[in-house]
Amino acid sequence: MLDRAKVFLTELKELRKEVKTEKVTQISKKHLSERAERLESQWCTSLSGEFSQSAGIAPEILEKYTERCSRLIALSSPNNLKSSYIETLDGLIKPFRSELILALQRAPSVSGSLALLHKILGTLPDPQENEYLKEACSCAQRGFFRAGVILGCCATMDRIQRRIEQLGFGKFNVASVQMAGQQKGRFKRFSSPQNVNSLSELREVFDAAVLWVIEGMGMIDSNQHTRLSSCFEMRCQCAHPGDAIVTEFNLMSFFSDINQIIFQNPMFKL
Repeated sequence: MLDRAKVFLTELKELRKEVKTEKVTQISKKHLSERAERLESQWCTSLSGEFSQSAGIAPEILEKYTERCSRLIALSSPNNLKSSYIETLDGLIKPFRSELILALQRAPSVSGSLALLHKILGTLPDPQENEYLKEACSCAQRGFFRAGVILGCCATMDRIQRRIEQLGFGKFNVASVQMAGQQKGRFKRFSSPQNVNSLSELREVFDAAVLWVIEGMGMIDSNQHTRLSSCFEMRCQCAHPGDAIVTEFNLMSFFSDINQIIFQNPMFKL
């Protein structure tokens, strides 16, 4: 990422140098406008997001660069003033090193596997939910593994609860009562019949009980239940001080499980 940022800055400087050498007051050369368009596209399609993920640059700073890069597109149409080109490029170039490159150099290094977290959870259709998980991933990438796990679990339970709301609380309640009445079989120890009628009431039910009921409803199987229970056990460990550290491998397993079992599972599609 640091190398790409330096290359981008160099290309901005080269474009400015070439514009300055023009002897006219208005820029009309096609290759200059094409370079301006390519740089704007490079920033908007990749670099802006990578800066946010890799260095935690404040959104308002990134938005400032996006606006200036977008102005390059406007200037790329024929016969725009040379002075406008130079003013826009100066606005991009002068603070670039202090605001962006230094931030990358000071950011903690991120392993290749942790960098995949954004790709693992980057296909969610709900922008608000995706933003919450993006924050969980960002915590993990900056070494705050426990915070990433806690946020990831909260997002997982929110998806489960909202799917139950869609299906109807009655189905959830009936399943829980039927499970609590079983004297043998897998659910014989389940003893938490529910009578919830709103999302707020559902959110007061212990997560462990919700996992049992969604298995009873056929939304997950016993193996998936076991894996999710492990994820929630890790959440509990992360929420309290202790000697059981969360490693990078624990973290990748955690995010992979919640992604495959819940977020990418058609049974929980919203």
